[in-house]
Amino acid sequence: MDPKTYHLGELSEGQFRQFQSSMLRQESADPLFKAKKYKDACMNYLKAATLMLGRELPINGPFYLPEYARLAANYELADTLACLNGAAESLLHLRQYKQALWLAAEIEVVVRNVQMESTRSTPCFEWFDFEVQLTEYFYERLRARVLQQRIFRTLGNTGAANERRWHSTTLTPKHLETPEMLKIHPHIPHDPIYQLRHPDPKLVTSLTVTDPTLQVLGSWKKVALQKGAGITSRMGFAAFVFEGHLYVLGGEKHQTGPWYRDFWRMDLTALDEWQPLPAYPVSSSVIKKLVGYSMVVDGDCAYLFTGRRDLDVFNLRTQSWASLPTSLAVDSELWPYPTNDIVDYAMQTVGGKIYIFGGSHKYSAVGCTLLMELDVAARRWTRLSGTAQPKTASYDGPGPRRLACSWVGKDRNTLFVMYGDANRQAACIAGQQHGAHNAYAHDDLWAWDITRRVWDQRRLVGNTPAPRSEMACTYNPVLDKVVTFGGYAPTAPSHFGPENSVYVFSYYGDTFVLGTDTGPATPNGTAAAATPSWLHVLTRGFPTYRAQAQLAADPATGRTFLFGGYVNSEYVPSRSFTKHTSHVFGDMWELRLDVPGGGFGAVDVEDEARTARVGPWQRCFACGSVGPWRKCGGACNGLAFFCDGRCLKDGWTEHKIKHKCRK
Repeated sequence: MDPKTYHLGELSEGQFRQFQSSMLRQESADPLFKAKKYKDACMNYLKAATLMLGRELPINGPFYLPEYARLAANYELADTLACLNGAAESLLHLRQYKQALWLAAEIEVVVRNVQMESTRSTPCFEWFDFEVQLTEYFYERLRARVLQQRIFRTLGNTGAANERRWHSTTLTPKHLETPEMLKIHPHIPHDPIYQLRHPDPKLVTSLTVTDPTLQVLGSWKKVALQKGAGITSRMGFAAFVFEGHLYVLGGEKHQTGPWYRDFWRMDLTALDEWQPLPAYPVSSSVIKKLVGYSMVVDGDCAYLFTGRRDLDVFNLRTQSWASLPTSLAVDSELWPYPTNDIVDYAMQTVGGKIYIFGGSHKYSAVGCTLLMELDVAARRWTRLSGTAQPKTASYDGPGPRRLACSWVGKDRNTLFVMYGDANRQAACIAGQQHGAHNAYAHDDLWAWDITRRVWDQRRLVGNTPAPRSEMACTYNPVLDKVVTFGGYAPTAPSHFGPENSVYVFSYYGDTFVLGTDTGPATPNGTAAAATPSWLHVLTRGFPTYRAQAQLAADPATGRTFLFGGYVNSEYVPSRSFTKHTSHVFGDMWELRLDVPGGGFGAVDVEDEARTARVGPWQRCFACGSVGPWRKCGGACNGLAFFCDGRCLKDGWTEHKIKHKCRK
């Protein structure tokens, strides 16, 4: 083995011997894999990887590792990735899906580390891929994505499978593509995977929990209010929970209006009716549209941030509006938001402080990286990191984005920011920096340590949601879990309809929770500390595919509710979706999970599989087919649906007895 081939001439003799040992381990693992001795093959691949790196693989370690970063961007990197892929594929054959997913995902962590080290002097934004001009390198990255696609598809996570499939197609430069690559990832026109929705109505009833470390059963039930009048359908609104009530402010019906300035609340115990509150008092000449803003609660007050230095405050005891004047901690600094406006940001409150991250404004449609902190008692703002108009990339924090989801967990010391998109298309239209023909969906998770005041990138572990923005997200303190639903992906294609219509985007109706694992987490079975892990929630029915909905968890009861949102009418055609290019929702749903305290015990899973609303459609109670069927007009109040008169006749007797229905 020639050191010059691997650019290892600067290594010591001991390091080079270690590298040789790694290659020998890898070569011994290959015949074991071919002989289907997958456990032994996995152990040898992992040993080869640790010898290459000079350390054990970091189950819970930091995202940035010097042992990863020092790998040369050539065959040394490619061979390390090959070891990880070999172990992951061995685990796949052993049906150890979680460990296989972790190793396959770790490949992109290694690549990102090497990219950052190689470009430290001139950092690049996330949408610029690290293109090592080496066929073996792209082959290993392709292997990892194809492997993840297979596992996600096996587990019923069609959104993540679709995303991995599409980005596998666009990964390798044409001049480096080989027949071997096309063999593991053939280019299929009108690939059937793009015809799946997420979740897909044809698949949800057949999905079962095959791996409880990656999946959990759940149930979405539409909330039937005692009195339906009051609030109208909307998107882009602010929402929060206080003392058992869900509050909703503003929003819009469509991008062309009407734009709302009303304020409502719902008793989450009684679930009887929407109660009107004093409308937003600020003139439309100051705040033209009350859309894309957020509110958080601190003490007895709810705070609304619009990009102005002063906040609008609603006193939850007196039910009255007021303004909170504030100042900057550094008097010489200027207010960072141009034109006093920012929308689609992430907003959280903890320990008497309010945090604002990201969002977009007139002069940075792509999004921003600014993190601001308001000390509520002192009424003073502090700029913690980033800028409102990011000109250059930085590896010290999240890249520019809007519509990310965020939460503060149990430790009350960490602000998490995940996903979101960089609207490069809007920046291109506006003639701004970082513009491109397509938006970019972020695929990352960042944590702001409130005490240390630094950003740390975290791994995404488990059965993860596909990258997206506009997703609903909440932290449920009773369950100690993060819950997400739906969202929009600007770069995940969809093909469906009578003419196999092609859309460059996707809307989601899938549900995920982020919990913790306390069992073995390493591929070789050694114990590790608790690892945050994503689980896909398998539900027989679900709210219509949508974006910009809001999830809210009641901290007193642990109940989780969903309200509002929108979907492109062409994406989800229906007889009622004909007036506008998007359909906006005013419905309310409750999620129950098959976890301690999740309220799942009252659900008859078998019965729900036959009566569930499947996105915008319903399932025929008699034959099980999915479509825009008509509901039963009897005393069951539309619990069952039938696709035609024959099925009504065939299923009526059972429905009548089971649901106590009568005509």
